[in-house]
Amino acid sequence: MSASPANISLSQAGELVSALGTPQFAQQLWRWLRRYVDPYSHHTVATRYRRPARRPVDNVDLLFFAGDTDPEMSRRAIRLYLDSEWRTDSILPYVEHATDPQLVLMSNDQAPATEYGHYMVAGELGEDCTLLGRDRDYVYAFTTFRRRGQPPFTLAEVGLLRQLCDFLLPLLVQHTRLAGVARLNNGETLGRRFERRLAEAAVQLSARETAICHALLQGQTPAAIAQQLALQPCSVRTYQQRALAKIGVSSRAELFAWCLAAAADLH
Repeated sequence: MSASPANISLSQAGELVSALGTPQFAQQLWRWLRRYVDPYSHHTVATRYRRPARRPVDNVDLLFFAGDTDPEMSRRAIRLYLDSEWRTDSILPYVEHATDPQLVLMSNDQAPATEYGHYMVAGELGEDCTLLGRDRDYVYAFTTFRRRGQPPFTLAEVGLLRQLCDFLLPLLVQHTRLAGVARLNNGETLGRRFERRLAEAAVQLSARETAICHALLQGQTPAAIAQQLALQPCSVRTYQQRALAKIGVSSRAELFAWCLAAAADLH
């Protein structure tokens, strides 16, 4: 492995952080992982186990998945996992006792003799490494699978992944909170939430500034925004800087967080 925590710079993770809360986050995280951490990563999945204090896990949610496996096959396997398979998953004892961030290595040499196990074999899911971290009433899990037949994780690679727990796990928590804005119980969309927050904070943006903020919240790049609005990229940057300054934030990630702020009804 050529990467290490010391030379994975914040600039390399910039696009990843900017994608927090958007549908693009899962793929960008997987690509980032393959480029800088684990070039053998075949498939990734993030889940959240509900584990209130002093009580066992009583529910599990899918956060996202990404990788080389067939998406429809992955969705079918995940539905089976969420329905019942998680109750017999070998990771569950680690989830039940998780306190500080930790990493768990599983060989997956023998898949379960179930329909879920069939999908694991069909998807060529081999050895996996899972990062676990607790946040309030939940334990977050991020798993990277290698394809069957690929080299197993080395001690150096496992050590690197363990060191990245403090970076990756907070991203999962923040992404989950931000993504939740788009699926409020009352049907409020992220765009409507943004407009409501503007009104609540008495922030007045121009039509251009508003349009660019909406595009940023949709995960669009500055180049795509420039093409969509028939503007020069430098003009997009100027409008963006003005809008963010009026709101009191300095980045797209902070804009998402600002939309989420004071939203006690989300929790």
